[in-house]
Amino acid sequence: MNWRACLNSLVVLGLLSAACATWLTAEVTPEQRKELLELSKTLPPVAIQIRKKEYTEAEAALKVVEDQIAEMAKAAGVEPTDKAFAKINSTIATHRKNLDKAQGKTAPKPGKAEPVSFTKDVAPLINEKCVGCHGPSMQAANLRLDTFDAWKKGGRSGLLLTIGVPQQSLIMARVVVADPAARMPKDEDALSREQIAILGNWISQGAAFDGHGEDVVLSRLRLKAEVEEEERSIVIAKPKGTETVSFTKDVAPFMANLCVGCHSGNNPRGGLSLETFYDMMRGGDSGKVVLPGEAKDKSRLYRLTGGLENPRMPQGQARITRKNYNDLTKWFEEGCVYDGVDPKTPLRSFLKSDAEMTADKYANYSAAQFQQLRKERSADQLKRALPNDSVTYLESDDFLVCGNAPEARLKQVEGWAKEQVESLRKGLGAPAGTLWKGRLAVIVMKDRFSYTEFNQTVNGRLAPDGMQGHSVVVNTYEDAYVVLEDVGDEVSAVSPGLQVNLIDQVTGAYLKRTGSRLPNWLLRGTGLSLASKVVGRNAYLEALPKEAITIIPTLANPQDVFSDDAFSPGTIGAVGYTLVEFLLKNGGPMKFGQYIKELDGGATATEASTKVYGMDAATLGVRFRTALIGR
Repeated sequence: MNWRACLNSLVVLGLLSAACATWLTAEVTPEQRKELLELSKTLPPVAIQIRKKEYTEAEAALKVVEDQIAEMAKAAGVEPTDKAFAKINSTIATHRKNLDKAQGKTAPKPGKAEPVSFTKDVAPLINEKCVGCHGPSMQAANLRLDTFDAWKKGGRSGLLLTIGVPQQSLIMARVVVADPAARMPKDEDALSREQIAILGNWISQGAAFDGHGEDVVLSRLRLKAEVEEEERSIVIAKPKGTETVSFTKDVAPFMANLCVGCHSGNNPRGGLSLETFYDMMRGGDSGKVVLPGEAKDKSRLYRLTGGLENPRMPQGQARITRKNYNDLTKWFEEGCVYDGVDPKTPLRSFLKSDAEMTADKYANYSAAQFQQLRKERSADQLKRALPNDSVTYLESDDFLVCGNAPEARLKQVEGWAKEQVESLRKGLGAPAGTLWKGRLAVIVMKDRFSYTEFNQTVNGRLAPDGMQGHSVVVNTYEDAYVVLEDVGDEVSAVSPGLQVNLIDQVTGAYLKRTGSRLPNWLLRGTGLSLASKVVGRNAYLEALPKEAITIIPTLANPQDVFSDDAFSPGTIGAVGYTLVEFLLKNGGPMKFGQYIKELDGGATATEASTKVYGMDAATLGVRFRTALIGR
């Protein structure tokens, strides 16, 4: 039988009383109703006694009737306030009012049930009697009662509460139903009259929630007013600028890894949540665990972590390192300050990403260490790609030229690379000194097979037709290299020659050196444009505009010309070269340099073109297409 069916049966049988304080399942019999009718006939003379000022006799007569009602209610198993006695009780109340008035007494106001608190009165009752079957480990009838948020959702039979009307609330029907098999709590003693009255009165009074969080488990629930008062006492110490240990950088990361697992969620261990700095400062069941301004050994968090008090934290196999302990100790000694923006920020957000940890690793590398790193990584990459090939290395300040190409060829490439550094300084304003930490590795593959093997083994991809070189530079400089297929020096419409290939990729590596966000069309286009200034007439470069003419008119939207997604790796060079040449012709090197700077700073194509060229990307794209077709 479901809850709603139970409720309908109770309503039909009249088993739920209208009174808030008592919820009984018995009923006055027809014979007792006849007795009530006869008893009510004894009341009219009371009015006459009052008029005659026979007050003692009137009081006695009323007392006799009240006693008989009480005995009748007891025999029926109901309360004297049951609706079956409503009419005669109303008559008695009228007589008593008149009797008090005649004697000069003030009639007492009808009593009201004491206010019922969900947190103090209802939650402990439900947690003890109901959560075992309706909690996190078991949800009978798809119903959870361990949080107030779950109460509002109800279960398989519907919502639990009809606010203000206990008689229509499913939860009341389940605790007062006469059938032990259907009554809750299941297989246990029924709730007492007092316990039923608590629940019924709370619903009658509006079923208000006075806890500090609807998602907090009932066993941890506290009055909202108490928690607010406690939170007003929380002091967040601010840094003075002299601290040597940072909470967000040094303490929060290891706490997030080692402590938050047990001290988080709706039921944190010891009532102590460490999800945020604010939670930590609020404390747990035993009170505050961090006391800024006090000696460190007075703070329970420090005592438990340092082994000054048991059980030592964190428990289990996880243990803080010596550095963690030293940082924590220093943090306490420096006043337990918070150096973040919002103390309610989750501590997990202070965990460093792989990229951040890599950056930290290389942040303090010397120039010599980076040079050694570059050589070691290049050697490892070549060993994986070409395990049986002999490799030659040429080292200089700016470059580590290496590969399975002949040494004479590598020396020629090294000379071109050094010349390109000077071109970068003249054409793009590259700074003096070494442009890449640890040098740029220029890896030269003697044939197509070697180049494709490197792509597959090291870069995890196939090299499509038309791709004869690529660059990889990360802003931490863990990697900084270009890989070139030695396509020879004979130039054709499909082969630029090794020198152009080198200039193209070294330029791209330069533009990537600070973690650039620049699109590939611009990287390739800038490199090929610089190459054209160095090598002069070149059949490959001269063929690129013709190739671009077959591609650009097919774009659905003119602004797509600025999107890498619109082109394949084999066509990006043709598009990039012609587009960069167009931008240089229509604004000069200065505007083009500004355009690069805007894109590198994260601007969109429209934002950059509007700021530099005074038109949005669509308009600029149309002008480029018109100029290209009209060549």
